[in-house]
Amino acid sequence: MHPLDRSEGHAPRPQVVTVLAARRYYLDGASKSEIAQELGVSRFKVARLLEAARRDGIVRIEIGVPSDIDIELSSELAARYGLRNTLVVRLIDGPDEFKREQLGRTCADLLTQTLDADDVLGISWGRTLHSMVGHLSRLPGCTVVQLVGSVPTLELDVNSMELVRRVAECAGGPVYPLPVPMLVDSPEMAAALRRDPHVHKTIEMFDRITKAVVGIGSWTASGSTVRAALPEELAARVDAAGAVADVCSTLLDAAGRELEGTDLPGRFIAISAQQLRAIPDVVAIAGGAAKAPAILAAIRSGLIHRLITDEDAARLLLAA
Repeated sequence: MHPLDRSEGHAPRPQVVTVLAARRYYLDGASKSEIAQELGVSRFKVARLLEAARRDGIVRIEIGVPSDIDIELSSELAARYGLRNTLVVRLIDGPDEFKREQLGRTCADLLTQTLDADDVLGISWGRTLHSMVGHLSRLPGCTVVQLVGSVPTLELDVNSMELVRRVAECAGGPVYPLPVPMLVDSPEMAAALRRDPHVHKTIEMFDRITKAVVGIGSWTASGSTVRAALPEELAARVDAAGAVADVCSTLLDAAGRELEGTDLPGRFIAISAQQLRAIPDVVAIAGGAAKAPAILAAIRSGLIHRLITDEDAARLLLAA
């Protein structure tokens, strides 16, 4: 009788079957049903074999994380604050503009990989978002909507209209601009501008947005373009009211509460906090140790679901 005859008690080793199942599933892309038919076992047996392959070290899965992403810090930060996920970027040291470029590239990668043609993408404003645009090549043909009016800045090539135009060029789909200032002199003037047919058409799109990318302003003289646009007396009053951050013109205190007691909200032409909160997927991008309090306020507000930041800000957020 042959030495390997089963009648002598030498049945094929279970590990061999496990290896066969694992190879077919992980390397050949066969389905569990196909493997079950080939091996003459049930689909549930195949599932147990694959589970054993990973448990026993027959299959070792290695995830090729980009070298500039701290995956452990990212996971820890997301778990700490209940975010869907975060991406913590290991920045190469250099000028602020160079650091923004690195964050922007990560955001561009995220958009490229997660957008679908049937999405309605909302874009706010921010220098890091402008850095992102330079790393976009081609996006699915989704609709792009401007979330805030034009923000005053000395950098002529950095404005919300130009940002939305460049994102829309990469997508090739419909675009809804907001060709008005973000902040005007009175609630009455803001109401009149919102009634303009072109402006009203864009505002109507706010309730249809499925994804949004927003910046986070730190409510300081150098950290917020919104604050820099205010008369000093009014800025001082908002400071005294406890402003810490601004997200799409929504002012937040340290606890993430919307700031009350000023007439500023009525003077903004931008998506409201209520409309922003209704968007299914909001990605915020902001970095730097100085912005950590503003980022924390934005997280606490519940306005954002995902965060792209850097190590300095992430470690301060975890220590908060």
